[in-house]
Amino acid sequence: MTNWSIVKIPATATPNLVFVSNISAAASEKTVKDFFQFCGKIQEFELQKEGDDRQVALVLFERESAAKTACMLTNAMIVDSQISVRHYFEDSEASGENIPQENKPKVTVLAEILSAGYSLQDQIIEKGLEIDAKYGLVGMIQSYVEAAKAQAKNLDEKFHVTAKATELDNKYHVQDRVNAAVGQGIDYSNQALQTAPGQKVAVVAAQVKEQIAAVHYEAKRLQDEKKAKAAAAAAASTEAPAS
Repeated sequence: MTNWSIVKIPATATPNLVFVSNISAAASEKTVKDFFQFCGKIQEFELQKEGDDRQVALVLFERESAAKTACMLTNAMIVDSQISVRHYFEDSEASGENIPQENKPKVTVLAEILSAGYSLQDQIIEKGLEIDAKYGLVGMIQSYVEAAKAQAKNLDEKFHVTAKATELDNKYHVQDRVNAAVGQGIDYSNQALQTAPGQKVAVVAAQVKEQIAAVHYEAKRLQDEKKAKAAAAAAASTEAPAS
C-alpha cells in the first residue's frame, strides 16, 4: 500500500480526489500534473514510484466536475503508457453534483489536451461528446465541426483535392478494386442500410465520426496558434534594442 506524504487523505469521502495508476516511470511529475491541470484547478498532487517501471498519483481537485473529467481520461496515453484513472473513494462517483455551466465543455478540454501533444483515443473523445450532449453543451462542438468544414472547403478550392482524388480514382480504378475486395459484404451492408434502424445508425455513426474529426481539427488549430504566438514572441525579443 502506498504511503502518501503530501496529499492528506480526507477522513470523509470526497468525489474530488482521484487515483491514477499505470503511469510510466519515464513520466515526470510536471508532465503528469500538467496533463490533469487541463481538467481543472488542482489543490494537491502527489506522484510516487510503484515498482521499477510504474508510478501512481493522487490528484485532489477543487471541483467535483474536474475530477469527473479526469476519470473520463482513463486509457489516455502519457509518455509510453496508458493510464488508469478512478475516484479514490469508489462510492463517491455517484454524487449528484451537476456540472456547472461556466465549466468548459469536455470536448474543449480534450482539444486542449491533444494540442499540448498528449495522445487520446477516439473512444475518450466520443465519451466527452456524450457527456456534453447530456448536459446540453453541444454548441462548442458544432462550432468545431463548422470550422473544420470551412477549412476543408478552403483547401479543396485552393488545391482541388476532390478533383485530384477523382482523377486518381478514374485512372487507377481504386474504387472498383475496393468494391471487388469487399464483395458480398457491401451488398449486405447496403441492404441493412435500407432499413429504418440501419439508416438511423448510419446517420449517428457519421455524426460521431464528424465530431471526433472536428475535435482533432480544433486541437491542431490550437497547436498552430501556440506556435504562431511563440514565433511572434521570439521575433519580438530578437528585434528589441539592447539596453
